[in-house]
Formats: sequence, C-alpha cells, structure tokens
Amino acid sequence: MKPIIGIVGNPNRNPIEGLHMDEITYTPQGYIDAIFKVGGLPLIIPTNLDDASKYLDLVDGLLLTGGQDISPELYGQEPHPKLQELNPPRDEMEMTLIKGANSRNMPILGICRGLQILNVAFGGTLYQDLSEYPDWKVRHLQDPTLPEYATHSISIEPNSYLSEVYGQNYRVNTYHHQAINQLGDSLVAIAESPDGLVEGLVSDDNRILAVQWHPEMSFTRNQSDLAIFKWLINKIEK
Repeated sequence: MKPIIGIVGNPNRNPIEGLHMDEITYTPQGYIDAIFKVGGLPLIIPTNLDDASKYLDLVDGLLLTGGQDISPELYGQEPHPKLQELNPPRDEMEMTLIKGANSRNMPILGICRGLQILNVAFGGTLYQDLSEYPDWKVRHLQDPTLPEYATHSISIEPNSYLSEVYGQNYRVNTYHHQAINQLGDSLVAIAESPDGLVEGLVSDDNRILAVQWHPEMSFTRNQSDLAIFKWLINKIEK
C-alpha cells in the first residue's frame, strides 16, 4: 500500500477566466508530481473544518504548501501596511489539521507558507513583510519565470536530515515576503539564509520538517530536492 499524503488544498474564491469563472480549490502540480515520484499517493484536502478529523483518518502524513499570507491575528499582531492577500478559512483549516496531526503523532512536511503556519501553530511569530526585518540583505522573491533555478545560498546545521542530503551549504529558489521572526515552541532551526532568516526547521521529536524554499518547483532540475518529500514517506514507513 502506498502511503497516503494529505495535501491541504488552497481555496480560491476569485473567479477564474477560462474556467467558466468558477471558484476552485487547488494545489500546484509540482506537489502532486513530487509525492508520486517518491512513492506516495496524494490526496487533496478541502477546507472543511467540520470534517477535519475525518480527513486525518484517511491519510498517513500531511503536506502544507505555499500560498497566501498568514493572518497576523493568529499571532497577536495588527496588519502591517505591506501585508498581502489573506485566506482565513485556509488558516483555520491548517491550524486545526496541524493540531490533529500532532495529537496523532503524524508526520508533517511544510513548504514555504507551510513552514510559516507551522511556526505560528506552535506559538511563534512572523515578519509580516521583510521590510520589518532589520538585517534584510538578500533577495527572497526571485524571477517567477525561472522557478527551477536557485537564487541564494543557505547554511545547514550539521547532523540534520538536510545536511545528510545537501551538506552544510546549498542554494535554493525563493518566493516569500514573510518570514519567521520568533521561533515556535518545540521547533529547532536547522537552516538559514545569509541574512539570518530561518530556511529550514524540525520539531524536537523530528516528526516535523519544513523548508522556506520550493523543492516542488526545482526537483525536475535537481533530483536531490525530492529528498524533502522522501522524508515524509520515510517517516510513515518506519
């Protein structure tokens, strides 16, 4: 049996031209392809708080993907002038799923926004925009037409899963204007950018892994980036 990976869908209420102006719930194809590549069976989870626990009953692991900004209300702040599009229903669903998965000792993988919502779920805070970060020196929002190419370097803690895969230095693609400020409880930073932002984290029980970059966009050029998704499969199969 292939491990079933629940991927939280992104509800988009903006009508889509070319799709009869329908609203959609979606996930980028890269996540689907990556999970198939590492031997998993992807299952998209829609935003439905009433049935969150039932969806968790169906899956073996949880994948939290990129997307909109996270509501600062969740970490006790007022909105910054540079805050961008929010999706409160998605925030609520993901916070509920994280809590439920955590209570079941289910492995969780977070990508970009996924890293950020995990940090908030564990009591951490975010920079609502990188302009709030006093040491911002590196471009973290690269050319969208070349997502498979790396933009900046990261340094990785030795004796971590990421260092086993990449060594202590690696280059990543990057698409974010928010970032971790205060790290959440029970979370450990294992990678950072040259200007000191958290680029990777794990939980202290090694049941959670999250990265700030987008391996689902780059694994077609660099197969080693599939190791991020393979981590989730390995955790389930142990």
